[in-house]
Amino acid sequence: MKYLQKKNIDKAIAVFQKITGLNVDFQIFENDREDYPDALMRVAHMDMELFFAVAVRPHITRAAVGLAAQELFKYNQKGLLVTRYVTPQIADLLKEMDIPFIDTAGNAYINQPPLYVFIKGNKLAEEPRPEPIQRAFRPAGLKMLYVLLCNPGMENEPFRQIAIAADVALGTVNRVMKELAKLGYLIDMGKGGRRLVRKDNLLKRWITAYPEILRPKLIKGRYKTVKNRWWEDTDIRDFDAYWGGEVAAGYLTDYLRPDTVTIYTKQPIGKLILKNKLKKDPDGNVEVLNAFWNFKHFNLNNNLVHPILVLADLMATGDTRNIETAGMIYDAEITRYIRET
Repeated sequence: MKYLQKKNIDKAIAVFQKITGLNVDFQIFENDREDYPDALMRVAHMDMELFFAVAVRPHITRAAVGLAAQELFKYNQKGLLVTRYVTPQIADLLKEMDIPFIDTAGNAYINQPPLYVFIKGNKLAEEPRPEPIQRAFRPAGLKMLYVLLCNPGMENEPFRQIAIAADVALGTVNRVMKELAKLGYLIDMGKGGRRLVRKDNLLKRWITAYPEILRPKLIKGRYKTVKNRWWEDTDIRDFDAYWGGEVAAGYLTDYLRPDTVTIYTKQPIGKLILKNKLKKDPDGNVEVLNAFWNFKHFNLNNNLVHPILVLADLMATGDTRNIETAGMIYDAEITRYIRET
């Protein structure tokens, strides 16, 4: 376990014990397996012992909540999230999803009858210094990572081809490739070429960073319309565009009924707006974003964005049903893109 993770779990448990008076101890697991918890925590309450499989995360966003939920639900024991700080809004979301958590400020949620704890609103004693964002997780780097994740083996193509596919500068590709190797995501096998590894972990980092770093820069506008379920009668290809988010998820799973309509396109959107009677509204349920890639997805649903982007759109909402649907898409559509070879 990294030093910062160990520091967070030590402090979170110390504060949790002080506030609740509960007796808590834990055992850290030293391993790098993605499917294994970081620690096992025991909480003594009355004449009972409650055990939790612990996942330690440095910080939690709405997108990270969905990823954490998927990870914690896979553990044999009840999962518990440990992090530096949980905002009141994220605390409510974790409670709604029944995800136990503790943080270093003393916020917590545990619902294991007869034990019930819910504390929110505690502030950190000092504001954390923002960590510098690694180049691979800045906007241009995220565009490049999207290309690599969507196209297995793309890391072996000439850097110029990768730059064109990601719509980034050639120098960006060179620098991000070096950083991926330094971070342990890219191996140079000599005559065997380059190999992208730990792709599941890299995908999770991309999904967490995308809504915070890149997505806000892509928004062309937000709209509303009086036409109900208008997308069902619209061939989005007529506008050189693609369905993303909940609409794409509905087509992929036949499970989710969309509330928000997400569209990606490189083209001017005047024709799309006029044809579908969209009216500009900052609170509307139709969002149009710039398509940021320059490659064909080569799937049967050529009116949809890539499933990886659908997953990221869903996770960014923090909506429990969207997160559930994202799990279905991950299992059915995405595992083949991150399979290690």
